[in-house]
Amino acid sequence: MTVWAGVDIGNSTTEVVLCRMVDELVVLASARTPTRGGKGSPRAVQGAAQLVRRLAEAHGLVIEQAAFAPTPPVRSTVEQVQLETQRTGRLTIVTRSAATTAGDAVGVGQPVPVECLDDVEPGCPVVACAAAQWGYREVALRVNDAVAQGCNVTAVLTANDEAVLVSNRLSAALPVVDDVDVTALLSAARVAVEVRQGVAPLQRLTDPFWLADVFGLSDAERVDARVIADQLFDSACAVVTLGDAEPAVSAPVAQPAGERAHVVRLADIAAQANSRRGSVAVDSLVVANMAGAQEPPAGADELAGALGVPVTRVDSEAAAARVGALTTPGITPDVVVVDVGGGTVDVVSDGSRIVLPGAGQLLTAATATALDISRSAAEYAKRAEAVTAVTVQLIEDEHGRRQFLDTPVSGRCSGWLLTAAPSGWLPFTSRLSGAEWRSWRLAAKRQVIGGNVMRGIEQAAPGVTGVLLVGGGASDDELVRAVSEQLGHHVSVGRGNVAGQLGHRFAVAYGLVAMAARMPGGRPRDEELDRVDRSGGSVNAHDVDVAGEHPGAGG
Repeated sequence: MTVWAGVDIGNSTTEVVLCRMVDELVVLASARTPTRGGKGSPRAVQGAAQLVRRLAEAHGLVIEQAAFAPTPPVRSTVEQVQLETQRTGRLTIVTRSAATTAGDAVGVGQPVPVECLDDVEPGCPVVACAAAQWGYREVALRVNDAVAQGCNVTAVLTANDEAVLVSNRLSAALPVVDDVDVTALLSAARVAVEVRQGVAPLQRLTDPFWLADVFGLSDAERVDARVIADQLFDSACAVVTLGDAEPAVSAPVAQPAGERAHVVRLADIAAQANSRRGSVAVDSLVVANMAGAQEPPAGADELAGALGVPVTRVDSEAAAARVGALTTPGITPDVVVVDVGGGTVDVVSDGSRIVLPGAGQLLTAATATALDISRSAAEYAKRAEAVTAVTVQLIEDEHGRRQFLDTPVSGRCSGWLLTAAPSGWLPFTSRLSGAEWRSWRLAAKRQVIGGNVMRGIEQAAPGVTGVLLVGGGASDDELVRAVSEQLGHHVSVGRGNVAGQLGHRFAVAYGLVAMAARMPGGRPRDEELDRVDRSGGSVNAHDVDVAGEHPGAGG
């Protein structure tokens, strides 16, 4: 009874299954490890061989045969494209958020430095602007003196984080906004400032008719007012300026997308999640393109040399994935197998295979761009639910449940969303609540992964009623939900459980052995090979060789 090793070298991880053929394949052991050197590289083959030897030694087994699909990497390149911002004419949003604000009112006027308030004509509405060198005491003193002398100060802007300190010392109730680059707005013809406290949103700056009136806009500029008003919904404060001329905006360089590119617009995700304006970026799109391999992959001969045993080469990795996935209990033969990886989504039906760029890596890029965080932080944040640091030792999950931490987090994490990382809790944003982040994350998975799976199924198997997810992406419970929601209730979506015991990650590794071990001499029967290859064609007996037994085999 021959002991077989099925070796699947993927873009991210390498899976190995050890089996013995009796009447049926019996699984003896399984293991996986990160792929070293990249799929298709000699280093990756050596790493796979080391994993096979360690696994065999750990279980007291002697490997006699191996099965392998020497497949080149399917690389998915991901890029971000900055979209041209909507035209707003002479109107500009200076800020729609601030560290702190004070007051509960709206003010409109000409921007004037606080040191020049004494020179303003009485009754002329002005907005006092304090640069960073002016402390809160001096700002409040100068504004109070100007008001006492009849100056019509309608609002105060300061570059320092001192809005409340300034407001507490003012003799009149005025809207105060801090963290504003006042130097940049002093050239504006007019400034409008609105601050709302409590749960009240903006009322004036979100009204296009009010904007057209106070800024004296022409009929042709009313569309600019509508754009500004729409962008300021959900804000509690804002500063809008009117310039003498429309600012010059350089158009972004358009990045050409390939024919099979998967394009995700962040605005579509935000709209589906009903995200607050300004809480996530919406002015970009992320694109995944397919990139071909430059060199042929290391083949079965290399693996045979590393293991010292004959290696049966199966050229159709897709066929192996389907054969392995179909050993999942409870499924029907007409099910479509979907392999979700880091770079691509593979959709394999009984007669065709579709490889589409845009999977885990694209979801990471979309998360990083939308939240303006690093891709390493986004990689962990996208995976599962987050918690909010209420205090340094109290966290609240997305279901509203609270628990105390044994080890407190840094005080700087209070109010931030935290995700689990190998080093502990990782703070990644303070711009969203737990509920908002959950809504955006689920919407992103529906758009990025669910949408791609739907595209593949429409091409490979329209009208399918069952989808079986395998690969690393299938470990994400939310991704399974996203695919199910995208396909609708008429399609059953489940996760693979290879051979009823290996779970969803070992479909290819087990399928390779199942295909190679069912014929004497390690050559599969023809009926085991009527599957699909990378291009959608069928695999035949000529696509299978045994390296180490037949001259010229492998590679």
